[in-house]
Amino acid sequence: MRRPVAQARGALAANKAGAVDEGVSTTLTARVFALMRSDILELRLEPGSKLVLEELRDKYDVGASPLRESLSRLAVEGLVTGEDRRGFRVAPITEDDFVDLTMLRKEIEVLAVTRSVERGNDMWEADLLRSFHHMSLATPAARGTEWPGRHQAFHEALVSACGSPRLLHLRRQLFDQFTRYQRIAPRHVWRSAVNDTEHKKMLDAALARDSKKCEALILAHIKVLDTIVDAIKSFNNKA
Repeated sequence: MRRPVAQARGALAANKAGAVDEGVSTTLTARVFALMRSDILELRLEPGSKLVLEELRDKYDVGASPLRESLSRLAVEGLVTGEDRRGFRVAPITEDDFVDLTMLRKEIEVLAVTRSVERGNDMWEADLLRSFHHMSLATPAARGTEWPGRHQAFHEALVSACGSPRLLHLRRQLFDQFTRYQRIAPRHVWRSAVNDTEHKKMLDAALARDSKKCEALILAHIKVLDTIVDAIKSFNNKA
């Protein structure tokens, strides 16, 4: 009668070990995905460059399975492209993609902002004021390092009350991909930070619950910038 009990205990231990292994694999994949995503968005992995599995294993100190899973997830986001039986490349930057991304981001951002302005409560107002103040305190000497993250936090606070996790997820993906294009023209981003008046207008309109004005300001804020188009041309000519 003891043998079935021992077998059951052995099976239970094996199941626990399998669950631990699966959990470790999931954690590794999440870590590698986050690191690779950051490296792509920050241009440490150059647009259009080939992603060699052996090199990535050394770079991220991880096995092939978490890497493949991470690459598949990045492909879904459009940050890498798959080549039939030839692996993956970092998604290129092109004028057509930038224009398409900008147009879609306008639509999604307007939807998220107007819903948030209509639904936001006093806690939302407090978070919005705090994020704006934090962004405005970025020192001139550190605009290039401090301002982008604080700028992103302000926009996330602005849309945070929209009430749709799916909308927020899609909006974040588009925002991040747009930022990748901005990073090839860093001088424009720096000038925007120094001479910033648009965000104060957005803040005032949001606190006044003027969704129509917010919509107009967002559409004017997100635009196909000639500086970025020129930077795309210059980058691709070098390649």
